[in-house]
Amino acid sequence: PLETFYDGYVVNEVMDAAYKSVQSGRWEKVILKEWRGKSPDETLVADQTEYDEDHFLIKEELLPNGTRKLILKDKRSGKIFEKEI
Repeated sequence: PLETFYDGYVVNEVMDAAYKSVQSGRWEKVILKEWRGKSPDETLVADQTEYDEDHFLIKEELLPNGTRKLILKDKRSGKIFEKEI
């Protein structure tokens, strides 16, 4: 994909928050003066894809050895874990 100037702006703000976090020793907010995504309330929780009755699928990767790695989130506990299939 082609990155835009706006994409770079967002990455820079994330990096600024990361550096600030290193200095403060705690989580720091990413502050965007211009947000082009969904409304702020909608962005607090990422879209979650159903995997099965008990889990959301966060990410799926195809590994070099041909197996698939899933990153899943337990619906009840919120715990995130990996599973290879």
